[in-house]
Amino acid sequence: MSHENPVLNLRDRVQDLERDERSELTNAIPAVAFADLPTATQAGRLRFVIDGRKLGEGVGAGTGVVAYDDGTVTGWRRTADDTVVAI
Repeated sequence: MSHENPVLNLRDRVQDLERDERSELTNAIPAVAFADLPTATQAGRLRFVIDGRKLGEGVGAGTGVVAYDDGTVTGWRRTADDTVVAI
């Protein structure tokens, strides 16, 4: 059973839809900071995580990665190697 606040979830969903709409207009993947990633529960979404770490980058020194939502709550995954995005 989830105890999440439905108002916050709705606000997050609206913001996510707005990012998707902007990306469709510009033919770009929405760029977001790790802290602003929506919960990973809707498979198929893509984001460019501006502070996500590539292999070999140190903690807090990420230069950005493309990530996807696989529909599970384990987190957004890097497209390069399927590992969960970290900052």
